[in-house]
Amino acid sequence: MAFNQCNNKGFGMIDALMALVITVFGVLAMLALMPQGWLSSRTSDERSRAAMIMHSEFENAQALLSNPCNAAPGPAYLKNISSSLLATVTTGAETLFTVTKTFALSGVSGTSNIWTVTVQVVWPGTSTGVSGTHQVIQQVDYTFPGQTSSPTTCVTTNNPVVYN
Repeated sequence: MAFNQCNNKGFGMIDALMALVITVFGVLAMLALMPQGWLSSRTSDERSRAAMIMHSEFENAQALLSNPCNAAPGPAYLKNISSSLLATVTTGAETLFTVTKTFALSGVSGTSNIWTVTVQVVWPGTSTGVSGTHQVIQQVDYTFPGQTSSPTTCVTTNNPVVYN
């Protein structure tokens, strides 16, 4: 008579322990990747916010410089923007983004209405941040109603326009 020597007891203690060890190593490997993912997500968020601020500053510069009746801007200015992006930071508050904007007349000969605008946005943890340069052309067609078209005689008959 032949006896069947099969083990019908199920999983042994060694089998269960090996499955547990492999599962723990897998979970620990996934947990080890989480901080790197959070750091990448934070860096991406900061870069996209800085790019949004830079784009907004370029739009403001273009709106200011397109109208020849506006006063010429100063050579450069610096401002700090909070993490909420809603307001300029007051002294003593935590600064997240620092914006440097520079205005310069372009070196193209025979033109005095082409401006080069450079914007750099930096934040703690980076020294270069994001930066860009655009050229803006002042155009007589963009004067406000009630203003004459000559930049030397820009007089308004309406209430003055205030820029922030």
